[in-house]
Amino acid sequence: MRRLALFSLSLLAASASASAQTSPQGLVTGTVTAPDSTPISAATITLLTSDSVPNIATSLPDGTFTLAHLPSGSYTLTASAPGFAPYRLGSVAVATGLTTHLSLLLKLISDQQSITVTAPPPTLDTTQTSSVVNIDRDRVEELPIPNRNFLNFILLSPQVAPANPALSQSSAAHATGSFSFGGLRPGSNAVYIDNVNDDDEFSGTSRTQLSPEAVNDFQIVNHGFSAESGGAAGGSIDVQTRIGLNHIHGDAFTFVQNGVLNAAPSTQFSPSRPTEQRTRAGLSVGGPLQQNKTFFFFAAEQEIAHGQEAGDLRPATLAAINAALAHTGPLASLTLTSGFFPTTDQETELSPRLDHNFSSTQSITLRYAFTNARSVADAFNTDELSDRTARGSTFTADNQFSGSLNSTFGANLLNTFAFQLAQRRAVERTGSTSGPGILIPGLALFGTPFTGNNRRFETHLEFADAVSLLRHHHLFHAGIRADRVALRASQPDGAQGLFVFRNLAALQSGNADFFTQTLGNQSFGSFNSSFTELRLATFLQDHWTPTPTLTLDLGLRYELNHLPQPLPQHPLNLSPRLGVAWNPIHPLVLRAGFGLFYDRFLLGTLNRILNVDGTHAYTKTFEDTAAANFYRTGLAPAAVASGIFTAAPTLANPYSEAASLSSELTLPLQSSLKLEYQYVHGVHLGRTANVNLSSPTVLTQANAASLGVSTPEPQQLDRPVFSPKNPDPRFDAINQFSTTAGSVHHSATVTLNRQFTDDFQLLAGYTFSKTIDDASSDTEQPQNPFAPREERSLSQQDQRHRLTLSGLFLIGPDNDKPADTQASANPGPLLRFFTGFEIAPIFSVTSGFRANPLTGLDSNREHIFPFAARPLGYARNSLSTKPNINFDLRLLRIIPLGRGHLDLVAESFNLLNHPNPSLLNTTYGPALQPQTNFTRANDISTPRRIQFSLDYEY
Repeated sequence: MRRLALFSLSLLAASASASAQTSPQGLVTGTVTAPDSTPISAATITLLTSDSVPNIATSLPDGTFTLAHLPSGSYTLTASAPGFAPYRLGSVAVATGLTTHLSLLLKLISDQQSITVTAPPPTLDTTQTSSVVNIDRDRVEELPIPNRNFLNFILLSPQVAPANPALSQSSAAHATGSFSFGGLRPGSNAVYIDNVNDDDEFSGTSRTQLSPEAVNDFQIVNHGFSAESGGAAGGSIDVQTRIGLNHIHGDAFTFVQNGVLNAAPSTQFSPSRPTEQRTRAGLSVGGPLQQNKTFFFFAAEQEIAHGQEAGDLRPATLAAINAALAHTGPLASLTLTSGFFPTTDQETELSPRLDHNFSSTQSITLRYAFTNARSVADAFNTDELSDRTARGSTFTADNQFSGSLNSTFGANLLNTFAFQLAQRRAVERTGSTSGPGILIPGLALFGTPFTGNNRRFETHLEFADAVSLLRHHHLFHAGIRADRVALRASQPDGAQGLFVFRNLAALQSGNADFFTQTLGNQSFGSFNSSFTELRLATFLQDHWTPTPTLTLDLGLRYELNHLPQPLPQHPLNLSPRLGVAWNPIHPLVLRAGFGLFYDRFLLGTLNRILNVDGTHAYTKTFEDTAAANFYRTGLAPAAVASGIFTAAPTLANPYSEAASLSSELTLPLQSSLKLEYQYVHGVHLGRTANVNLSSPTVLTQANAASLGVSTPEPQQLDRPVFSPKNPDPRFDAINQFSTTAGSVHHSATVTLNRQFTDDFQLLAGYTFSKTIDDASSDTEQPQNPFAPREERSLSQQDQRHRLTLSGLFLIGPDNDKPADTQASANPGPLLRFFTGFEIAPIFSVTSGFRANPLTGLDSNREHIFPFAARPLGYARNSLSTKPNINFDLRLLRIIPLGRGHLDLVAESFNLLNHPNPSLLNTTYGPALQPQTNFTRANDISTPRRIQFSLDYEY
């Protein structure tokens, strides 16, 4: 182990862009010894697949060897040395970010002419100090995947929780693919594709949507304890794309869904099942441009879907709303309709990649990725009480050009340089774009909603360089990364205004309770903004193996987010890291670690602070009789102060403190069992609060008029209410963004993992956890800014129980593998009948999503929206949906055809058609008794869907 990875250099170095853990690709290390345990030097070790470029290494005087920069897959290893019999080992598994350790025992040629070892190598990486889950090519290719979004496979890890839909209900930018590590916010993750950043920095999701055909595999790292990991307070995902080989290989496929076979949504008041026709077609091809030197790989696919959607507004409610709109107010020309309305989804993805070997010591990779997606009429993550006018459409276009240059200097020095130039264009449009919106909490939302008419261009220019140096038992790594993120945006949230009515009767009488509107200063370009953020990171790491059974990761990372003026800067962002892996006995590895992980600020948060600052834009808010008069007459009250957004002068970078302790045990049949405890403390998390409020006063009938409350509601009486007299009379609400929130997460996880051996693969895990915080998003405001400690409760990301199980079972020989590696190359009659069938299930059971009960109005007169007032007797996030149970199943029949095979596939998502509620009606109402639909499910996840496909692979 003295030379632990000359080329693990390439692994750790290439993660200069803060990728997952130790290596972006796989590594094989080992020792070559004679029968008397003497090390064999100058032995030639060759690792290859059936059509890949041979990877060759020579053992050092101490018998050690290293093969690195290996794409994931199953390899054959051969070893030879003068005077010794040839050695062959089949099925050496290589995975992204992991090290495979081998001990090769060569026998004298006089004793034996050749040695063939059929036993698989060890399943554990004993030098890995962090908690990781690898999703290999078999899983990416064979498991059922809704919407062909490979990031859904991240949820196969029991430690990763899906994002609470309530956190993204009003914006399509947060809708799909979001997940949470350690109870942290969904925007606190980092996704890397081929070692460059792929985060949407405005919303915190990912940008490029690759075809699964272009994805080789990826590694999920739940807080990596090497200093290379960084760029986010949560976990990281390191994705590796496919490369070409020495022979042409690829596939062509088509997927079809028809609404006749799907289950009907359970919440719609629709007379029949909605129609749907969804087709997706694509292809991939890879191969050599020059044998052993230049390779290409290309993947592309396109989806076109036409369907129907319907709201959940009752016919009687619609009729009453239409009559009220025609009677009075600014929306007399608006008529709400019931029944189905058409929806459209279109998506195009393509990704070419080129690899070239200049020499045995230098290689380059270039990749381009393009995604174009359009979703019409129902793109936002709205609930069933949103009318089609308040729903919307989205358009996104992503272009990314990236590359890397790997150079080896001498026997123990390697340098990796990576870059990317990328741009995302995102546009949102609501069904109604003129006239105000109207919200009747817990009943209906229609007209122009508060959010959803935005456009933005996000441009990334990123460079990263890292160097790795081997000295005896130490592998030193140092690197630097710079990412310039430029944003041009128009975010006119609330520009058309929003009226809030306490109930349907109030709408019928025109008695609006609340009105808010964002107004732009035309001389400053209204809602247009443009700014740049520069992110710098550097690290120093020592991967130290003092003994063959002990590995230490000792590192320090520094990160700087240079924010646009006049936002305050916080330069002291040092992240110490410590990771330990101890292998006391052969089948057991004990791991422990601690580290700080600095986060970045979402550009959406910064954009609102810089735009709605009182100069470029500002808000106007009326309540009570002023709002009612404005709705009826259109005459705004005179001399109303403006509201603004601002940043606290003590703004600091959010970060997390993460610690873990785990044990992993090797089991028979290429399986492992892991037990892990994790602690994650979120520090300096973002929150917003109106800091221009006087101390609250308990509301009574006697003082109601002086506090601006004309008719006190039961939920207001004898409770604190804020006076309309503000400490700074120049402004109404001063919505100050600060980094004073925090979170605490504890979890215990058990995971059983079996590699794909003998045509069977399994990943099963259970996590028991608890997450507490005092703000679950940047925009969440406290019920009482003078008592922020009262907000501390279960987080909206709290998911107490999470059970996941996924598997892959192939009956009979695998047509993708050579016959001599098959366990059943000569099946019997019964097996011949079933040969070629493949079964791939995904099953999960999770606790429900947390929900925050609200009165539905600005009951405490805090002059904010969204509201924060909770009903009497209810704590923050004290509601929860019912548990979610999901079962996806993929059945495949392989038919040999020509030089390849044809796959006939049937897939079902949510096969059991279990009603999985994702959103609750959290509106209690202003009375002492709750509304009749309080805690009723407002949105149910996708019902059972059935999909068929044909796939020809060659």
